Amino acid sequence: MSNVRCLQIFLHAVKRDEPELTRALGSESFDPDEFYEFARRQAVAGYFYALLKDEGFLRLLPGGLDARLRDVREIQAAKADRLRPEIHRLRQRFERAGLDVIFIKGPFLSKRFYGDPGFRYYGDIDLLVHGRGDVMRSAGVLREAGYVRRSIPLLGHGAAMRFVYHFVYRSDSTKIDLHWALRSHFSYKVDYDRVWASRGTERLDGQDFRVLSCEYVLLLLMLSILGDYQKARVRLKFLTDLYMVLHTMGDDTDWEDFFERRRHEGVLKISATVLDLTLDLLACREDFPQLASSLLRYGDSVKGGLIEPIDFLQWSGSNRDKWSGSNRDKLRNDIWTFRLHEGGMARSMGWRLLTEPFSRAAFR
Repeated sequence: MSNVRCLQIFLHAVKRDEPELTRALGSESFDPDEFYEFARRQAVAGYFYALLKDEGFLRLLPGGLDARLRDVREIQAAKADRLRPEIHRLRQRFERAGLDVIFIKGPFLSKRFYGDPGFRYYGDIDLLVHGRGDVMRSAGVLREAGYVRRSIPLLGHGAAMRFVYHFVYRSDSTKIDLHWALRSHFSYKVDYDRVWASRGTERLDGQDFRVLSCEYVLLLLMLSILGDYQKARVRLKFLTDLYMVLHTMGDDTDWEDFFERRRHEGVLKISATVLDLTLDLLACREDFPQLASSLLRYGDSVKGGLIEPIDFLQWSGSNRDKWSGSNRDKLRNDIWTFRLHEGGMARSMGWRLLTEPFSRAAFR
């Protein structure tokens, strides 16, 4: 089977299309081993199993594939169960310190957009705080909670925070990414006043947590997908996240207003391109006719990257040949993403060279 065929099977499950899923899984051409590797590589194996179990579709799986997917799901669920108490502990510590913090992704993204805090796998905790002052105060909170900062702020905090967007902290069992920005680039002008003013509340285990608005979850995912593609490691997991957020927002969203805000934030071309590719790749353009119509108005932006949608899922990292594997793909992807940033390719290339040592020191 190809990536295209594996993707179609996954989408039949996501869209609860039992007849097509039954036909695909029962086909003589269905290769359980290849689909399992695809689902693992794309970080959707646990979700695929949970979805089939929830819909009563597990009977459709060959026995061996059922067991392997279940094993992945159980390992991921155990990791999430260990993180839940820590999430509550951190909320209490930040609250006592008088620090406003937004919990991004994790069980909150899963609960809001998948309907169950355990459906989507997460392996760390992502927090967003205000600027440099709160980053420094948060460092003390995390240190007292037993965390050690692994990131090195090259040339000091002021310099490092201009070029990266989070620091990594670790305890014996947990990794935390402490964010002060969704992503960093000289061309981004994200309206963080709006980010904080529009934040919402999500209830988990009887406690309220601050979370990003749907609009900024969507922006976070689009920027993350672009960043992962640049590193030649994009995964279907985040494209599925984006699909789920779109369903929650609904197609009656004022997309013209949405895109105008992205224009002011310097991320219009990125937003239009990633959304357009996602609608194609996940075969969901008909699910969002208003969004699709709005995207037609940004044709020049969308055509900025001359790739086929399936290219997003082609790179597996399995080819170690220096020139025919990951390095070649990363160079191609670098060039593609440079074209999507405002400010021109030359400046984007310069930014990448300038920020590389800061990123290496911070994202250890």
